[in-house]
Amino acid sequence: MDQSLVIALAVFIISIALLATEKINRTVVVALASLVLLIMGILNLQEAIDYVNWETIGLLFGMFIIAIVLSDSGFFSYLALILAKKLSYDIKRIFILFPLLAGLLAAFLNSITVMLFLAVLTLEITRLLKIDPVPVIISEVVIANTGGAATLIGDPPNVILGTQLGLGFNEFIINNAPIALAASLTSIGVLYALNRKSLIPTGQIDVEKIDAREAIVDKGRLNRGLGALFLAIALLVTHGYFEGLGVPMTVALSALIPAFLLLLIGGSDTDYVLKKVDYDLLLFFIGLFILVGALEKTGAIRLFAGGLLALAAGSNAMLLSLLLWGSAGISALVDNIPFAVTMSYAIKDLAAVPGILGTSIMVWAVSLGTDIGGNATPIGASSNIVAYDSMEKHGLSVGWIRWIKIAVPPTIAALIVCNIMLYAKYAMGFY
Repeated sequence: MDQSLVIALAVFIISIALLATEKINRTVVVALASLVLLIMGILNLQEAIDYVNWETIGLLFGMFIIAIVLSDSGFFSYLALILAKKLSYDIKRIFILFPLLAGLLAAFLNSITVMLFLAVLTLEITRLLKIDPVPVIISEVVIANTGGAATLIGDPPNVILGTQLGLGFNEFIINNAPIALAASLTSIGVLYALNRKSLIPTGQIDVEKIDAREAIVDKGRLNRGLGALFLAIALLVTHGYFEGLGVPMTVALSALIPAFLLLLIGGSDTDYVLKKVDYDLLLFFIGLFILVGALEKTGAIRLFAGGLLALAAGSNAMLLSLLLWGSAGISALVDNIPFAVTMSYAIKDLAAVPGILGTSIMVWAVSLGTDIGGNATPIGASSNIVAYDSMEKHGLSVGWIRWIKIAVPPTIAALIVCNIMLYAKYAMGFY
């Protein structure tokens, strides 16, 4: 085995082990690992920069700014009170409907954006109801990632796979959406069955004394924040149209333009907002991309794809399952955006083999496996990291073990549903 591949794998495995213990700051872990890769010559500085997905970093930075302004205006507290009242403060209804809402929103925006706002909203509601927010937020992440698999723009891996392999919005809706819906409903059923005993409020709420309007502390800031949010959503939904006209309206710019307009008109708020941005999380993302970039450069993930073909032993049905479950397993530990890039090239190589599966059904298998498999750990998808960080910032102790206990059962159930439906599509030739 090539020495550089061994070093990249060793650095990655040690980093994952250290992240799981949570004894050392996660940004320090990935920063040191990145430095080791640079010092050992596995990557040079330009390669490290190129492997970072700056679209994700830009999207997060822009949405952080908007979220800070809205949060400080009292918007999330206000919205939490309104929604909780609509659901009669019934935590069981909230536990089912909020994740399903996350899945629906994620399909047409993206799961990162959805969890940036919904995690804060859920923390407010569960604080009022005196309920442990961890199972609720993890459930929202699980369904957001699963629902995001339904469309080209829902989860970042879909954008990569679709654009790299020539599959558009309509193809994803027709082929992935029905499977993602079935998987989402299965997941929420499993989540509710496993967590229903914890959905018991420990306190009483005097509904009559609650006035949602009192939660708004700055109407001017609220109006500016909402304006920026609506503009960001509009640009995120329509950025593909602009790009078709030759205007480079990327996902990152869709968030950065309204964010910087917000800073421009924010006056004295600007310095305050910039100081509150979670730069630690952004640096963690950058380090994680570099770690996975080393695996990609040294061929570690490509070897995995080649191994799938060998394991399939000429069986297309077996290859379909291996693509689904293999992508899910790798995405649980590797951020799914760089992995999707690698698998897009692997699918091209596999499609060139005579008698192999069609390109499109391999895309559906990898897309579903990557999006849903990422649910299993706190670092499996960008939305997981955002939600995990939000809980930690509010003083909640989550940990890898607890996340895995909550997220893995619905993930496995969803993947079983996906496998069955993919087999049906292959048998019917509808893909």
